[in-house]
Amino acid sequence: MTINEYGKQLSVTGTKGERLKAILDRAGCVYSLPCGGAGRCGKCRIKFLKGAPIPGSFEEKFLTDEETEAGIRILCRTVVYEDCEIELLKSSQEQDISALTLSDESVNSSDKPGKPTGHDGETARSYGIAIDLGTTTIAAALVSATSDNPGYKVLQTASCINSQRRYGGDVISRISAAEDEETREALRKCVVTDIENLIKELATAGNITYTGINPELKAITITGNTTMLYLLAGNDPKSLGSYPYIAEHLEKEWMLSDIILDNIPDIGLTILPGISAFVGADIVAGLFTLELTDEEKFFFLDLGTNGEMAFYDGEKLRVTSAAAGPVFEAGGISCGTASIPGAIDHITIDKTDHHVTIHTIGDAEPIGICGTGVMEITSELVKNHIADETGLLTDEYFDEGFPLTEDGMIRFTQQDIRNVQLAKAAIYTGAKTLLNGDIPDKVYVSGGFGSKISPENVEELRMFPREFDGKIVAIGNSALKGAAQYTACVLSGWEKETDATAKLDLITESARVTELATTDGFDEDYIAAMNF
Repeated sequence: MTINEYGKQLSVTGTKGERLKAILDRAGCVYSLPCGGAGRCGKCRIKFLKGAPIPGSFEEKFLTDEETEAGIRILCRTVVYEDCEIELLKSSQEQDISALTLSDESVNSSDKPGKPTGHDGETARSYGIAIDLGTTTIAAALVSATSDNPGYKVLQTASCINSQRRYGGDVISRISAAEDEETREALRKCVVTDIENLIKELATAGNITYTGINPELKAITITGNTTMLYLLAGNDPKSLGSYPYIAEHLEKEWMLSDIILDNIPDIGLTILPGISAFVGADIVAGLFTLELTDEEKFFFLDLGTNGEMAFYDGEKLRVTSAAAGPVFEAGGISCGTASIPGAIDHITIDKTDHHVTIHTIGDAEPIGICGTGVMEITSELVKNHIADETGLLTDEYFDEGFPLTEDGMIRFTQQDIRNVQLAKAAIYTGAKTLLNGDIPDKVYVSGGFGSKISPENVEELRMFPREFDGKIVAIGNSALKGAAQYTACVLSGWEKETDATAKLDLITESARVTELATTDGFDEDYIAAMNF
């Protein structure tokens, strides 16, 4: 078998009748199985350039005749019977990872790498690395400490796709895979390799030493959701995936880096603390960037697969998590794609003739709809009465969906609208429950999606409570910012590190988790919030 792997080519051998997945694993190839290889999604596509097996039932279910004729097959179910040549296809999230690095995942500055100047005017030799371990993307930043607010300077950023994707695209799939001890270790190893590679990339770009005697890299801070940190540490995450969803490993941990990172020795490494199974260290890191004083009431919202949120009323901190699904990242959308060049991110519909005007990232040819586009098209359909207050499309578009491009290749379907309704209802009801009649002074929205959304463009969705009107502030990747800020505190000396640790303790110890599912009236409120 000849394998064309993202520009590289290698030859391997297999046994007639062997699963393709097993051969790729043996060859060390990188690929994605969004549903963990369960055969539910049909998204793990591979292209045979020659020697394609006869299409099976899974190809008939998920692929068009044109795709099967072109040699496309479903990777997780493919068995090979003869010599062949294949090409690994990049998913939409992999097509332009540099775009994620420079926009969605950038932190504080775009300064060029170099030796920062210390407070005494001499060249500083102390650097740290902050890492946001996400389910889909791992983002990292090389930082140095400064005396100015926010106390750090970003010298370089980098990111990569989380290699655990071959075990599933979501945390539930990975929790299920980790029930097997051997697979759990494989999950740990692949994400460790990802992190090590990012550290080496940043160190090389910054021209700093990270191994040997007196390395210039002095601190590493890792944050992430609870499941990702469990898998990084090799802990069994089974309790996170079943009621009552108990997380036993939430405390802040300090260790030498080679306890976890085999090839990055003797550097102080901190794993930030979490609050619960679904309100993790990434949320704590985001809250760490904000001031908890009696002068401001604020609402913090991280828009992702889980809508994690917190409300600080000047004295008490309440937190919760609403299962929004992957819609805010365009997951589960028929023509959904990541925020890459060609993704439709802004949409307007003329109220007279329903003519559609679209804008794509990079002004490239449209390839699909990203998260902001998904929300805007839904709002526009409701505003122009193409979908009613219950989300039902008019008869004209009910069967085939509403076309966004002239050729009709990119459409928005009835099921897409239903998925948006489920997500927005979860956010709205979770926020109303957490506010409990209070009114915030500011609303901080975190995450790549939250950074790009314009509240006025999605006002028809009723995704946010009225108490949020005019108060929303987008703060980007707050998890990575928080990790960078904590790293700078470590670099600045024992006193600042102690103060930073005290603030983390204040956040985790004062937080009170609201369980939405057990709240009186939540189900009724959730159903009502699905309407527009």
